[in-house]
Amino acid sequence: MDYTQMSLVDLKKCAKERKIKQYYIMKRLQLIQLLSMPELPMSFKIEKLTIHELRDEAKRKGIRGFWSLHRDELVELLYPTDGASQQENENSPKQERPDNAEAEEVRT
Repeated sequence: MDYTQMSLVDLKKCAKERKIKQYYIMKRLQLIQLLSMPELPMSFKIEKLTIHELRDEAKRKGIRGFWSLHRDELVELLYPTDGASQQENENSPKQERPDNAEAEEVRT
């Protein structure tokens, strides 16, 4: 299907049929790019998941304590983003190795 020849209204109808979230605020070029993909990116698939589907996924992965989490927290737990994992690494305490001089002082 040639999406470049379609009107914005027709593109939005196609996006709605493919269950693309927030299609109504996307620009024409964004819609053409998304609709031209044979499969939607993972971020769009995750957005479409319901809280029940996310909880089922957490059960399958053997994660405990997910019942009290909100949808956003559950998504972050199941599908961590690179930015969050980098931030956790920066915030975690780093183990420092003592210099050889300090190690010798401790031994004596």
